[in-house]
Amino acid sequence: MVRPRDRPSGSSSSSTGGGSSGAKPSSGSNNDATGVTGTTITIGLHAPVTGAAPVPVNSFQQGVRLYWDFGNNGKPVTIFGRHVHVVFQDDHYNPSYARQVCQQMAQQQHAFLLIGGAGTDQIKACAEYAQSLGIPYLSAGVTEQELSNFSTYFALSATYPYQTGLLDQYIKHNYTSDNAQVVMIAEDTPNFDDAVAQFQKDFPSAKVYRPAKNDDGSSMAPNICAGPQPIYKVVYPLVAPVYYLEMAKAASCHPQYLGVGLTNGIDTVANAGCAANNSTDQAQFFNPSPAWQDRNKFDKTYETAIAAAEKATNNNFPNDDIVWLLWGLMKDVGALLQNAGQNLTRGGFISATDHASIKTGVYPDLQFSPSNHFGARQVHVLQNVCKSRGNQAGYYITKYAFKTSF
Repeated sequence: MVRPRDRPSGSSSSSTGGGSSGAKPSSGSNNDATGVTGTTITIGLHAPVTGAAPVPVNSFQQGVRLYWDFGNNGKPVTIFGRHVHVVFQDDHYNPSYARQVCQQMAQQQHAFLLIGGAGTDQIKACAEYAQSLGIPYLSAGVTEQELSNFSTYFALSATYPYQTGLLDQYIKHNYTSDNAQVVMIAEDTPNFDDAVAQFQKDFPSAKVYRPAKNDDGSSMAPNICAGPQPIYKVVYPLVAPVYYLEMAKAASCHPQYLGVGLTNGIDTVANAGCAANNSTDQAQFFNPSPAWQDRNKFDKTYETAIAAAEKATNNNFPNDDIVWLLWGLMKDVGALLQNAGQNLTRGGFISATDHASIKTGVYPDLQFSPSNHFGARQVHVLQNVCKSRGNQAGYYITKYAFKTSF
């Protein structure tokens, strides 16, 4: 059995947002226009396609292009007449490798800015590299305390400590306020310490387990079940999808899983959990976008773009929640590039984003300031439904959208 680790020392929650007034880039120029020509802008995206979750590689490889090639009513989206070119790298869910691919995209493929799709440790590694060269770096929200002093970094969705505060509200409002009925299982990385600190602030005497990154999730199952009965009413997993699925499959009971972040809220995770004896049925996770099943309720232009992409590829273009997530992400990136103006430089982009207010209707609304680069305050709540649909054993639906409190 995995034993709970002591709460982290020296860590504190910053659920009201972090600042960016600390570390300055050690090199680079405010007038640096690497990756920008008169007709194109090159951007780079990395994500853990392998190593963290059972995700379809093709969805990433082609999905990064959907918004830019077909997002303008089936035609390309341009930024002051420039077409956007995306380079993509699989970071293998490994921080050292992530830094390498970010360096490759920046120095060899000349990306103007870099984007982290998911994976807290990988995002931290690349954000640190980008900071050292004055390269704008955007990502889904993860840690705050490890990124708050990076002046080139901006989060495009709510951070883990902020989401944890909302989740704790949600648990108390809908499930239980009894500390003994709630447990958090958070991967043992410093990049999760601020989320753990927020949880322990809200549930002071609740147990927290900190398994290692490469542990097998099945080893946690005896800690959450006593035979067929759950030891805890609510289990909050802040772990990689592979670990979460292993744990849920091995568990002899069926607690209520409630979590935050991104990767545990994708349909391939829901499908895998449902295929394993409905082990994740009714699990709920906060997510940057609404569920793919509900896409037309939030952005009808997505399906217009998909139709154009399918026509261009002879019906060989993926259409799933990975592509939908990338669509929402790139809409934000496009709005921020447009906001930076025609004479695009890295310094100018960072300065403009310092004051940006963005609303795209898919990802959370964003409001940045020079002292707060964690500009999202909304989450979507997705619920795992174990119900056969085509080849799927399960998928996510949107339970709540654009929530700021519970």
